[in-house]
Amino acid sequence: MTKRQLDFEESAALLHRYGITAEGRQVYSLSDAERAADELGYPVAVKSVSEKIVHKSDAGAVFLNIRNKPQLKRACTAIGEKLDGFSRENRTGLLIQKMAEKGFELLIGAKQDPGFGPVTMIGIGGIFVELYADAAMGIGVLSRKDVERMLTATRVGRVLGGFRGQRYDRKKIIDLTVNVSQLMAENPDICELDLNPVFVYEKGCAIVDARLIRDEQTVKPMTEEILPWKLASIDAIFHAHSVAVIGASRPGTQGGVILKNCMQIKNLYPVNPKLATIHGLNCYPSLKDLPHVPEVAVFAVSSEKTVDIFEEFCRMGGKGAIIFSDGFAEMGRNDLEEKLVEISERHQVAFIGPNCMGVIDNFTGLNTNYIPEQRSVPVARPNCVGVISQSGGIGLELLEMFSADNQNLGKWVSIGNAASAGVPEILAHMGDDPKIKIIAIYLEGVADGLKLMKAGREVAKKKPVLIIKGGKGGGAQAALSHTASLAGSHQAFKACCDQAGFYLVEELTEDPKIMVNVLSILTSQPRTTGGRIAVVSVGGGAGILLADQVTEEGMSLVEFAPETRQRMKALIEKNLKPEQQILSETILKNVGNNPIDLFGNCDDERLLESIRIVDKDPNTDVIVAAIYLQVPLLSEYLPERLIELKNELTKPLIISPRGFSAYVNRCRAYMADKKLHTYTVPMMKPLSIAIRIWQKYGHSFLE
Repeated sequence: MTKRQLDFEESAALLHRYGITAEGRQVYSLSDAERAADELGYPVAVKSVSEKIVHKSDAGAVFLNIRNKPQLKRACTAIGEKLDGFSRENRTGLLIQKMAEKGFELLIGAKQDPGFGPVTMIGIGGIFVELYADAAMGIGVLSRKDVERMLTATRVGRVLGGFRGQRYDRKKIIDLTVNVSQLMAENPDICELDLNPVFVYEKGCAIVDARLIRDEQTVKPMTEEILPWKLASIDAIFHAHSVAVIGASRPGTQGGVILKNCMQIKNLYPVNPKLATIHGLNCYPSLKDLPHVPEVAVFAVSSEKTVDIFEEFCRMGGKGAIIFSDGFAEMGRNDLEEKLVEISERHQVAFIGPNCMGVIDNFTGLNTNYIPEQRSVPVARPNCVGVISQSGGIGLELLEMFSADNQNLGKWVSIGNAASAGVPEILAHMGDDPKIKIIAIYLEGVADGLKLMKAGREVAKKKPVLIIKGGKGGGAQAALSHTASLAGSHQAFKACCDQAGFYLVEELTEDPKIMVNVLSILTSQPRTTGGRIAVVSVGGGAGILLADQVTEEGMSLVEFAPETRQRMKALIEKNLKPEQQILSETILKNVGNNPIDLFGNCDDERLLESIRIVDKDPNTDVIVAAIYLQVPLLSEYLPERLIELKNELTKPLIISPRGFSAYVNRCRAYMADKKLHTYTVPMMKPLSIAIRIWQKYGHSFLE
């Protein structure tokens, strides 16, 4: 076992170097314990000091409020039996501490994450740490601003902020957290640090217990820097004037599909020694037979051939490559992948892949997707959305969801093994591309977390970055401390998103439509800056469900202005039948409340005029309309009239057609084709995320 728990003296000495004081005396005999207790003054606490015992309370190796020597002797004897005696040589002994005055209990801890480096956390402390799991994380050397952000995400922050009149030394705790992050950054061999509990008072704090674990074999994270030559290669791929497809072939093969999908490229060179022509193009036996050196090469041959031909391509002066070929590290052939990387770095030519579906660039026509169009989706018109996927399958699923909703797409990249160019590099490229205004990413593992956070922080200043993360569940290694049990890699990833300014959509594993609907709302609706929602419903039940979802997602139901309520009552009253006039007061009693129920006898005019009225309401930011298109009084021309209405409106109109009949689906398809997107579920979470993005960036993303 490479991990070793430092004893109290070692821990206290290291903490002291960073202005952190841990009080106590480490001793190795009863007589020394009695002397320490006399000097510190009773009452005291007695605890074990041993590498064998990590959680001292759980092991029954902590005795509190020891008030005299007989009690001290009994405590020391009990701990000695658990440790099989004391030994200065083995640093197995006792810790004697003056009993600290009770305060609010915090945990401040840290761990080294293989992807992100030092991750520091703050949360509720004491013996119920894992039960409450109320903690927030931060990556790297933290600033005071970082810690303030962390505190806002926890109940601890509310308490330290003076909840119910209680006063605590918030500044002292922020300073302590910053110092811990500095210690971890400068001592990467300290793999875990646990200050628990820390008693915080109105002035100052006391560290009651400190646990530091050293691991000389801690894996340091990869470099933070993105190499300029890799960005140059990626830029070349997305501005390719000439492309060679190595392994191009007849229709029905993967190389054949890739070649066919790239037919928009002006200078396209199929390379296959067995064929003379493909799709009307001259086919070349090898790279050296091409009329020009291609800027980009796409590889669809065996892994062994790929390595040899890639080196030839680099020597010829090629600029960037897409390696669709599999048979590398994912199949246990790390040697072949390492050879690719070595060639890439020697010639400074980066590649996307291997084992990837490659690139779809709807601006230039480069499309290395090997799925035939008749089995998937047609090429979309270019728009401002860029997609990066670590999984080819999820990337394909997102593509097809976009197509199903008649949404367009700018750039799409499947990174595969990401041996050369990974998510940070592609993100940096899209961040610099003025044609891309929104970036969506699907991630599973994060090997280069610091690089992702650094690149992402710069990109997120300019444009929204939405991330969906798979692989957040089990499989974590056994943890030695409270901190490690709370600060798993997914928690570190969440901290990365917070600090970089990403929007993390955690529910993708349940429904990828959340991501797709966020992008749809942003690119099809006018910007709004508020979260006050009006719900208009043809039928009361749907309105009530949507209203519940509004508040669950942190938005609010608008309270309509008096003039809005009057106009709504006048609209409903105008349509009352003679026999209903007698009950008009009862019928109109709740008209103008939110959600608005337009009743089952609603026709086109009532629905459309209601939306117009709400659009003019000064308190409303967004209109959500739940519509049963099946209702007999709503005409078959309603979808067309809703499309016309949308052009009149000044506020976002989110339409939720209810039901899944063939008629409803036809109406939805017609409206989507005319760029009036409609939503079933999920709808409210994507809307809440879109509103936060509009608020942060202050401009529209309308196509």
